[in-house]
Amino acid sequence: MNRIPPLYTETAECQDCYKCLRRCSVKAIKIHEGHATIMPELCVGCGNCVRTCPVGAKRIRDDIERARLLLKMKKRVIVSLAPSYVAEFRGVAKERLIRGLKTLGFYGVSETALGAEEVSASVAAMLGDRDGGVFLSSACPTAVELIKKYHPVHAANITELYSPVLAHASMLRREYGEDIGIVFVGPCVSKKMEADSHPDLLDVAITFEELRRWLESEDIDLTTVPFGPNDRFIPEGAREGALYPVDGGMIAESRRTAA
Repeated sequence: MNRIPPLYTETAECQDCYKCLRRCSVKAIKIHEGHATIMPELCVGCGNCVRTCPVGAKRIRDDIERARLLLKMKKRVIVSLAPSYVAEFRGVAKERLIRGLKTLGFYGVSETALGAEEVSASVAAMLGDRDGGVFLSSACPTAVELIKKYHPVHAANITELYSPVLAHASMLRREYGEDIGIVFVGPCVSKKMEADSHPDLLDVAITFEELRRWLESEDIDLTTVPFGPNDRFIPEGAREGALYPVDGGMIAESRRTAA
C-alpha cells in the first residue's frame, strides 16, 4: 500500500524559500514543480527540514488515524512507550499516563526500555565473544540510514541486532501473541520509518506531539484522570534500560550487563 513518507512537503504551504534545501545535511531535497520536495530514497529521517521550514510546509506524517484504526481492528493493542516520557510528561504520574492511554482504548502500556535492556544484554554477549573490531549500533534508524546510504563502506559494521523498539515489539509478541497490535509512542520521527519497514513487528509509531493532540481531542486531562492499582507497566517495569537514550547510557548499560 502506498503511504505518505514520514516526512513530506505540503506544497500548498511551501513559499519556495529553499531554506530546507540549503540546510539538509544529506542533500535529500530537490526542487520539483517549483517546490522543495523531499526525496525519500535519500532522506535519513532526521527531521531537520521540519525544524528549518519557517512556514511549516515540511510536515511529519500524522499517524493518529492509523492508530485509531488499529484499535478497531485488534482486540489488544499495546503501547511501547519511549523512556523519555518522563521528560515529556514531567510532573505527570506514570499511573495517570497509563490510565490516559488506556482511556484511548489501549490494552496496556509497556516500556520500550525493556527492549533496550534486551539489546544491551545481546551487545554485552557479542562483545564478549569477539576479539576486537569496530561495531556500530543499530539503535537509531536515522544513524543506520545515514551509514547505509552515505557511508556504505561501514555498513557491514552495523550490528545485526534489533533496535530497542523492535526488540521490545518482538518481546511483546512472544509474551502476548502475534495477533496483538503495537504502537510506539516517543519523540523520534524516524521510528515511523521503522514501523514502515517492519510492519510484522511494529504497527504504528506516533510522536509525543501526536499523542498530546489525540488526548486533547478526547478531552483526557493527564493531570486529573483517575487511576487505580492496575494502571502499571506490563509485563513489568524496566530496571536500567531507561538510561538508554541518555548520553552514554547505551554504553553504560552494556557495561553493566556485562559486569
